Amino acid sequence: MRKRDGMLVVWPAYFEKSLTRMQGRRIPSNLAASNVTLKILEIAAESSGFDYETESEKKYPRGTSDYSGYLLVANPESHKKKRVLLMLAKGVRRAVAQRESARLAAEKKKKGKRKRR
Repeated sequence: MRKRDGMLVVWPAYFEKSLTRMQGRRIPSNLAASNVTLKILEIAAESSGFDYETESEKKYPRGTSDYSGYLLVANPESHKKKRVLLMLAKGVRRAVAQRESARLAAEKKKKGKRKRR
């Protein structure tokens, strides 16, 4: 395993609303989101201004058999991990909200086409 000085490992499970703290969620449930993926974490890291690397095909140690991967976030200002997670949580919620609104708009558009026939 390579050394990661100044880097924090961030798993999607840290932000998953359906998980309990014992199952691996690290932020309060009112700040968490559902169906958080590695892509959403990347979007959140970009919007928060962090440098990051992705490691896909890695399995969360506390999780089940899914390989979700993780994000290595640069922490040059030496913030505590909790603070970095809270900064990322804002971007995660924004990305999930955009994904949901796009899904609902596509669903509505698809539903509207059916009624016209």
